[in-house]
Parts: sequence; C-alpha cells; structure tokens
Amino acid sequence: MKLTMIVRPQQHWLRLIFVWHGSVLTKIFSRLFLNFLLSIVVILMLPWYTSLGIRLTVAPFSILGVAIAIFLGFRNNA
Repeated sequence: MKLTMIVRPQQHWLRLIFVWHGSVLTKIFSRLFLNFLLSIVVILMLPWYTSLGIRLTVAPFSILGVAIAIFLGFRNNA
C-alpha cells in the first residue's frame, strides 16, 4: 500500500484571504457580527457618555491587562 501526500495547488496570498469554503469564518461569523454591532453601538454612544462628564483613563485597563497576563502566564506554566 502506497501512501501519498495531499498536495494542493499554490494560490496567491490575496486569494487565500477571501476563501470561504473550509474557513473558520463560517463557524465564527455570528460572533464576529455581534462584536461588530456592539462596537458600532459603543461608538455611537460615546458622545452621550462624554457629555455626562465621566472621564475614562488608561490606568484601569493597564492594571487589568497586567493581571490577565500574570494569570495566563501561570496557566501556561502549570
């Protein structure tokens, strides 16, 4: 019995970006679309949020990012 390897034709990288069949996009499209809609809502609500006088700085996001990085580091090394 001779085993052969599957060899696919070489395609241009730009054509590979827009491949739909066999892509993971078919599985995550609904989540991706929901994330897109949520970001549009956030962008549209930004003027209203800033009119309330609430100022959001980078500090809480930096602290949260460091905490998540530490937890993921321990998870990978366990």
